[in-house]
Amino acid sequence: MNIPFFNIGKTPEKRRNKIIVFANQKGGCGKTTNCVLSAGQFVLKHHCRLVVLDGDPQRSIVKKHEQDRERWPQLPPLYQVVPCTQLSSEKETLNLIRAMRNEDFDFFIDTPGSLTQEGYLPLLFEADAIVTTIQLEKTCINGTTSFVDMVAMVARENGLDKLPPFYFLPNQFNKNWGRKDELAEQQKFLDYFAKLGTVLPKIPNSAEIQRYSTLYLTDKQHEIVDKCYDTLYDCIYNEKSKSA
Repeated sequence: MNIPFFNIGKTPEKRRNKIIVFANQKGGCGKTTNCVLSAGQFVLKHHCRLVVLDGDPQRSIVKKHEQDRERWPQLPPLYQVVPCTQLSSEKETLNLIRAMRNEDFDFFIDTPGSLTQEGYLPLLFEADAIVTTIQLEKTCINGTTSFVDMVAMVARENGLDKLPPFYFLPNQFNKNWGRKDELAEQQKFLDYFAKLGTVLPKIPNSAEIQRYSTLYLTDKQHEIVDKCYDTLYDCIYNEKSKSA
């Protein structure tokens, strides 16, 4: 990975940095949005030093960041945004991971919505956290379950006795939606995911969240995401385990 400005400001002795991957093979469940918002929250509230790698072929974060910089040139960037092309093969991904581990930055990685790239699964097993956004509706639940089952199968085939650290993030939650039986089914799924990893506090459905920027968070956005992202931060950096 040839990104020389990553090496600025290295210290002789440093803690192991964090690689936080946002992953789910089900598209449209808020993976990219939450990657951007949580990265901003971690910088602004917890003073993390981050690089955001955009591994999605659509380059949604890279394009959004460029548009935001053009619209608000007076605002300094919160983090570096870099396109990531190293997920096409296992060898390239392992080289990428070694390069990241030699940096002082933590890395947030927005991954493709597909498991077809050969380097995707090796990245998941090297991550310090896999944040899997979910919507509590049948199609998304089925896709997420298939995704986790695939990761579990790979773990078994490689002789691993546990999954990578999953953090399930219920996104676009509408507390006023659903009959009694549907709400019971939602809770059943959350209980299932809690056995596989940590279930984070829900993020409610909100137009304010959809108006996200790579350069700032509004006060309202902070209010909406605080509980969820603070829990995620504590789990990753303070090694606390919590469920919604």
